Order: sequence, then structure tokens, then C-alpha cells
Amino acid sequence: MEIQLTNILFQVVNFGVVFGALVILLYKPVLKLFEERSKRIAEGQKAAEEAIKEKEKIKALEEKTKKQLEKKRAKVMEKAVAEAEAEKQRIIDEAHVQAQAMLDKALRKWEEEKERLKEQMLAEMANAVIKVSEKVLKETLDAKKHQKLIDQELKVILKEI
Repeated sequence: MEIQLTNILFQVVNFGVVFGALVILLYKPVLKLFEERSKRIAEGQKAAEEAIKEKEKIKALEEKTKKQLEKKRAKVMEKAVAEAEAEKQRIIDEAHVQAQAMLDKALRKWEEEKERLKEQMLAEMANAVIKVSEKVLKETLDAKKHQKLIDQELKVILKEI
């Protein structure tokens, strides 16, 4: 086994050509591929971080909006309650007015009925007084005597009522 320099040289050149071809054809494209993949991963991570930040902003905005809506809802509820109270008071006042009107009407009717019954009672009493006085006095009274006697008796009766 002899070492041949030409074979070694040929093997070195051959190794160099294959190595150079592998570097050019495989190593550089693989490095380029790894580099691009690293960039995409970095971009993905950056995009994910931005998405997380954006999500946090959206969540904060939702919370803010929710609080604003809650305040608006509270104001609307307060307004609705106030309007309901005002409507309730208006209805109560209207009912009081109607009840007072009904009471006044009933009192007027009662007073009218009272006056009518009083007049009817006075007329019946006047007739009774005339009949009793005719029987007691055994004579018919003229209009002046009748009226005087009736007035006296009515005064006595009205004082008792």
C-alpha cells in the first residue's frame, strides 16, 4: 500500500468540490431557510404579543364601556323611578281630587235631602199643629192665628233639633 500523492490530491480536490457543492447547494439554502423560519417565528411572536396587547386594550375598552353602560343604566333607572314617582303622585293627587269632588257632591245631596226632609217635616208638623189646635180649641183659626201659632211651635221644635 503505497501512498500515492495523485490519489490523495485527487481525493482532496474531489472532497473540496463535493464540500463546496454541498455548501453552495445545501448548507446556504438550509441556513437561509432556518433564518427565514427564525424571522417568521420572531414575527409570529411579535404578532402574538401585539395580539395580546390588543386583546388587553379591547378588554380594557370593554370594561370601560361596561362601566359607562352601567352608569347610563343607573341614570335611566333613576329617571324612570323619578318619572314613576311623579306619575304615582299625579295619580294619587287626581284620585284625591276625584274623591273630594265625590265627597262634596254627596255632601250637597245630603244637605239638599236634609233641607227637603226638613221642609216636609215642617209642613207635616204645621198640619199636625193645626189639627191639634183645632181639636184643643174646638174652633177654626183664621190665617193670622194659624201662622202665629205655627211659627211659635216651629221655633220650639227647631230649637230642639
